Amino acid sequence: MANFQTHLNGGIVASAATTLSLHMAGLIQSGQTVPIFAMGVIGSLLPDIDSDTSKPVNALFSVLGAGLAFAMTLPLTGRFLPLELAGIWVGVYLCVRYGFFEIFARFTVHRGVWHSWLGIAASALAATNLVYWSWGQSPDLAWVAGFVVGIGYLTHLLLDELFSVDLFNAKVKRSFGTALKPFSLNSPMSSLGMLVVVGVLVWLAPSPDPLLARIDTQQFLQVEVIRGQLGSGLQRSLAQLGDWWSQLARLLDLG
Repeated sequence: MANFQTHLNGGIVASAATTLSLHMAGLIQSGQTVPIFAMGVIGSLLPDIDSDTSKPVNALFSVLGAGLAFAMTLPLTGRFLPLELAGIWVGVYLCVRYGFFEIFARFTVHRGVWHSWLGIAASALAATNLVYWSWGQSPDLAWVAGFVVGIGYLTHLLLDELFSVDLFNAKVKRSFGTALKPFSLNSPMSSLGMLVVVGVLVWLAPSPDPLLARIDTQQFLQVEVIRGQLGSGLQRSLAQLGDWWSQLARLLDLG
């Protein structure tokens, strides 16, 4: 099994390559590359959400707790005293961070259904619906975001499988095959529940037709077109990378 740092590095590389490729293909604009890239990195850490002691799941419930606390307290501004609002905020945060976390940890098993194709589908579709319904973005951008999250998620599972093979001693660890599987045979009810969730997310998702209409497969197969796209895309990508490093440097200076 790969460690957290390996998954993070793998997610950064895979998400950067996917985001830059989509940008070169004209499917996302320059201003959309950074959030799409960030979603891919988050997707690469999501499979370990079923680990009670993993850094991703602790960070996820911390962020979720803080987000829900703000969502519930901000509308109450003006109706309660500042000290009362602070108490409500802390109560909601602690309830989500520790209460919901304990419930989630009790009903999940590491390397269970979250380490499966169903996990990839559920996470990618959840990202698609989140971007479309909650963030109010276009259907094609929503599907692109879901695709990048799915690539990040798949990268995590592939790394787990690769680290289950000891090439130097030419042996396979017992964990091989537990990460990249269609569904979890050890948790049939969890797999069934995840399948239902995937079905609901597919029903809620916007139509992918706008995105498919923008993809010209015949154009991509033309050598001259590909060569021109690579040349101009490389220039745009280098400029974008420069912008990313500049933004990162500014954030570090502020820190």
